[in-house]
Amino acid sequence: MSDRSLRRLGAASGIFYVVLTILGSDVLGGTKTGVGILVELLGFAFFPFFLGSLWVCLRSAEGDGGWLSATAFAGGLVALAVKLASAAPILAVRASEGIDPGIAKALIAMNDASFGITFLPLAVMLSATAIVAVRTGALPRWLGWGAAVVALGLLGALSAVVVAPSPPEWAFLPMLLLLLWTVATSIAMIQRAGRPYPVETAHLAGEPARVR
Repeated sequence: MSDRSLRRLGAASGIFYVVLTILGSDVLGGTKTGVGILVELLGFAFFPFFLGSLWVCLRSAEGDGGWLSATAFAGGLVALAVKLASAAPILAVRASEGIDPGIAKALIAMNDASFGITFLPLAVMLSATAIVAVRTGALPRWLGWGAAVVALGLLGALSAVVVAPSPPEWAFLPMLLLLLWTVATSIAMIQRAGRPYPVETAHLAGEPARVR
């Protein structure tokens, strides 16, 4: 398999992630069914590949010494780790017959709280991506501005989840926007696979941009 094909496959992982997580959580019953949990977990398995593809895209454009691309990668990994850890309480409830209803309710609440906690590292990932995309053109700049808007929405949703006893329904809207952004970003990276990334850090310092 050629390098270009591998890059396209890595970029497409974001689409696989979105499709499988939506299929598992909404179509197949989510945490209420074993099949839903399994499909959703398989979706999460594609997220690191998307993050790796995004990191390469941002890093190649940011140039040597760039740290925002690494920050975006780290933010995504932290969010994934929290989300995967939140599956353990749900699996424990399903595996324990005759579990005390109060304990089961607490474990399910832990899963819900973990979902809200992921908003913070995801906002970090999007913020770092937005800065690099807007400054360098690593991604279409409208995707960079879109990432900034979704990051702000996630921070607002996090505030609502933490402060309000019962989070409002709109608190989960930024997460839906994040999924749309992930699909759009995957498509953009697929289209750019095989092309050289522009490095504009020198241009930002007043020198002509160069291509790697």
